[in-house]
Amino acid sequence: MSRRVAVVGAGLAGVTTAYELAALGCQVQVFERGGSVAEQASFAGSALLSPHPALVPAVTPTPWAWRWRRWRAGRRAGRRGGEAASTLAALSQLGLARTAELRHQLGLDDESTEGLLIALTDTRRLAVAEARMDGWKALGLQVELLDAEAARRREPGVNADAPLAGAVALAHGGAGNARLFTQQLRLKAQRQGAGFRFHTTVRAITVDGTGLTLRHEHTPPLEAPTRVQGAQREAGDTLPQSFGPMDERFDAVVLCNGLDASAVLGQRLSLAAQHEISVTAPLRLLEAHPDLGPKAAWVDPTLGLTITRTGQRVRVTGGLAVSSPRAKVAADFEALHRGLQHWFPGSVLHSQVQHGQSRRAVAADGLPVLGASGRAGVWLNLSPGGNGWGLACGAASVLAQQVAGGTPTVEISALGPQRLA
Repeated sequence: MSRRVAVVGAGLAGVTTAYELAALGCQVQVFERGGSVAEQASFAGSALLSPHPALVPAVTPTPWAWRWRRWRAGRRAGRRGGEAASTLAALSQLGLARTAELRHQLGLDDESTEGLLIALTDTRRLAVAEARMDGWKALGLQVELLDAEAARRREPGVNADAPLAGAVALAHGGAGNARLFTQQLRLKAQRQGAGFRFHTTVRAITVDGTGLTLRHEHTPPLEAPTRVQGAQREAGDTLPQSFGPMDERFDAVVLCNGLDASAVLGQRLSLAAQHEISVTAPLRLLEAHPDLGPKAAWVDPTLGLTITRTGQRVRVTGGLAVSSPRAKVAADFEALHRGLQHWFPGSVLHSQVQHGQSRRAVAADGLPVLGASGRAGVWLNLSPGGNGWGLACGAASVLAQQVAGGTPTVEISALGPQRLA
């Protein structure tokens, strides 16, 4: 008899987890408080796909209290820090391989591009990267150190006047539209039997000797969206539900709902909010200048910017900041525009710019939170999308294997929530 599993949250983490569980034969029901998939952190986040997110450092303003917690997390990690780094590298590479496999097997088109360069803007950063090459290769990464001329050949649209000493090239890295990927994978998950229930808020989970009871409630928006008369209902739309709390039994629950996981779990998780902003604009197409804009992914760690190409659009993400879960952070979109102009001047149509702002859960050590929660039958898949979404498919695949009772392809105990205690 197949296991009945609830997935809470229909962002990138939730949909990938639902698909993997359904593919393993589980009966899957996804609960999402919003009206569609990928409406929150997955909506306009970084399009970056990296074989190791730790290689993509970012300028991240943080409050002093959080810096203290991050320092303590590093002290507690001790020798396990190397284990966590190895796990993260293996999981990231598995994630990119699984993403490519799903694209091929399921015919998914998320406007992906191949190629990832990390800019080294001066000789000091070039020397630091050179000293770290052996360590990166020991993690199984395929990395190459390029001089400035070789880097500009890879990305001919880079501003000739921008200071550049070299670049780190990461094989198998690139970019993709995470929201488009999530939307298409949702339809494939439904064909595997997964159900999606939108405008539904999960209130609590009760564990007893025979399984789990999940309490949820239909919470439609105050103003229902207007539907065109005669239009067909979108596949998987929530049918009208009874008002008031409802209890439903499951064999397992996977929480993929970020900062809301603590309230549903009924226990405190040491998480903060990581804010990210983005600017997305159409690529300017000129026959006389065919190389405007990036060919794939370009990262500037000194400015904390990621510039990516998906289809005929360019997205700049950055402005990372860590705050308490309820705090608001000012969005400096102008800094992203300046960064894009610095590296790829005149490459987009500014009259059609879209601004985005999102936040996701982040642990003090910056690592995702994956694995058993400590409550029987309740699992966590939180923050696999930091610094791009390369981890997402790998995290979902490994976690689904564990939930279904199988042997995971990557040991992820170093990323479990017990390290946050």
